[in-house]
Amino acid sequence: MLFDEAVYLYLDDKQNGRKPLRPNTLEGYLSAINCHLMPKWSGREIESITCDELQEWVDGFEKPGAAKKAFGTFRQIYRWHLREHRIRIWDETQAVELPTAPRRKPAALTPKQANQAMRDMRGKEWEPCALIQLSCGLRPCEAIALTWADINLSNGEVRICKGLHEAFGEVYQSPTKTEKSTRTVVLPSYAVERLRQVKRERQAKRDDRLCAFRPSKYRRHVRAWFARRRIKMCAQHLRHTYGTLAVQSGVPLETVALALGHSSVSTAYEHYLVNNSSLLREAQKTLSKLLLGAA
Repeated sequence: MLFDEAVYLYLDDKQNGRKPLRPNTLEGYLSAINCHLMPKWSGREIESITCDELQEWVDGFEKPGAAKKAFGTFRQIYRWHLREHRIRIWDETQAVELPTAPRRKPAALTPKQANQAMRDMRGKEWEPCALIQLSCGLRPCEAIALTWADINLSNGEVRICKGLHEAFGEVYQSPTKTEKSTRTVVLPSYAVERLRQVKRERQAKRDDRLCAFRPSKYRRHVRAWFARRRIKMCAQHLRHTYGTLAVQSGVPLETVALALGHSSVSTAYEHYLVNNSSLLREAQKTLSKLLLGAA
């Protein structure tokens, strides 16, 4: 079967089959197919593509991220084709080695910057979403999907059960990213008090969203607001700020992972503990006091 036909059948199944992909995921796959896969593999018999050819193709990418995205999309189509047509041949994608990207520490505000940001963003349409992201570590799609009915302003509990996304020019709502992402988080008292003020000022109803922006517009406004202050931050970094500051303040990693909705504690470990020099400095101070005290 030609690669072009396999792509067509795969996309049809992922749009109309038993387990359709989310529209934003499908949009990402289409981007990789059009930009990277079709220019390289169009017209080829999919079963004739070899591991060596795939490795040469992957090695030709300048950016590791682009290589991983393109190859990941190819692998999805290739393995779907083998499975759907019961083809028992060696999986050529198994032996391909992907480039390793340098580990990046997530950008995060300092405590002083975060405190100042909460003060300066007062009155902005998107303030409630950004405040909850900073206070509880929500994903941007989770924060922008919140309605006032999702927040209990008596005890500060926020129920996270959905996300708001954009794909193909349309806005749609979907369940959370993973099963563990459906969770209840608790707002600090300062955030509860500020949200009460905002709700009164806006005379908001229970079914009103905290911010009426589209997801992309929310992200643009947050990024532009920080850019005017010469801070390279985006809405996703508000989530990273919560995780970073929570770990630095001594919150157990399991609790941080629970609040962030991570599938496993190892995800929080990789993001917020690896190469965290401030924690190591504090540990050395504690150890020094113990040793010098014994001496």
